[in-house]
Amino acid sequence: MRTLYYDPEKGDDLQPAFRSGVAGFVLLGADGTLETERRVEIPPRSWMALVGHGVVDALNRLDGIEGPIGADVDAVIHAGALEEASRLLYEADRKTYGATYDFVAARDADTEYRVAIDNREYQRTLSRLQYLVTMASRLGHAVWIRL
Repeated sequence: MRTLYYDPEKGDDLQPAFRSGVAGFVLLGADGTLETERRVEIPPRSWMALVGHGVVDALNRLDGIEGPIGADVDAVIHAGALEEASRLLYEADRKTYGATYDFVAARDADTEYRVAIDNREYQRTLSRLQYLVTMASRLGHAVWIRL
């Protein structure tokens, strides 16, 4: 079996085994419709770290989630769950110090697709997600996320 690592220098469309994500606010429009506002891009290495470190599973266990998070569909974290979601993101940040991580993203018959985590990139993504969740909580908004 051959091993293929995610390469950020290649376009993501050339590496379909590796996923990325987005997150943002859920807003109530003037006409009463729900709108989403994209705020955070989640690159493949950060996506894989969120999955590999168990953050996605922990978020899915929260009350107030319409999901599932991590199924490549839009999921919503309601306002009542944002404080706990923020705590989980802060806790995840501590796992990035002093170690290197390498996770399997996918396998097929002859190839294993792996991601070597870039801790700095992951920390930036966690920081952006923490800010998004904290601001949404303060403003009374929900958060949508697609991973």
